[in-house]
Amino acid sequence: MRTLLSSISLLLALPLAAATVTVTTQPAGDGVLIDSTGDGIVNQAMSLQADGPDREAVTGKIWRQNRKAVFEFQLPELATPIKKATLRLSPNGKFGCHPEKEDAHGPETDLYFYLAPEADGKIELTDDTGEKIGRVMEAKPAERKLNSALPVSFDVTEAVKKAAAAKSGWIGFRLEAAENAPTGIAWRWRTSEFAAASGKQHAPQLIIVTE
Repeated sequence: MRTLLSSISLLLALPLAAATVTVTTQPAGDGVLIDSTGDGIVNQAMSLQADGPDREAVTGKIWRQNRKAVFEFQLPELATPIKKATLRLSPNGKFGCHPEKEDAHGPETDLYFYLAPEADGKIELTDDTGEKIGRVMEAKPAERKLNSALPVSFDVTEAVKKAAAAKSGWIGFRLEAAENAPTGIAWRWRTSEFAAASGKQHAPQLIIVTE
């Protein structure tokens, strides 16, 4: 009996293994915000459709527009504290950017996050809000392997912790070109619509590891 109690005490003293939860966007919850006039105010919100010509969200000042890629995730209920959270996106195309050519790249890019009620699983003009996480993409070619863009990961731990503390059921992330970024270049991100057509591994993912 003493041996059994000692074994139980030892098990209780050991740290529990971390749990990993992965959530993805839905078709209504990823897309782009567009400033089509250059006045710094977005005037179009677009959630890309699976049967449309595009299955990508673009970040950059291109086509006389400033396009901001947006991804919204419904947050799961978590019983334990958050240890780490990662936003994982897959660049689209052979080089992950526009123009589509070797050694091309998108602009310096900043990442923002925002919570409910603006984050609600739908792309809307009010999604152009929130708190800046920081500079996450430099103006240089994305890493590639076998001519395919590798997924790009961003640390969003503090943002997801703030969402949990605020009891927000949703969190949104917005990637936009830096204020001084040049025109004519952009990053291209695969959306849930792309994943529905080409494989779930391409879906935008929010990966949460709990303690």
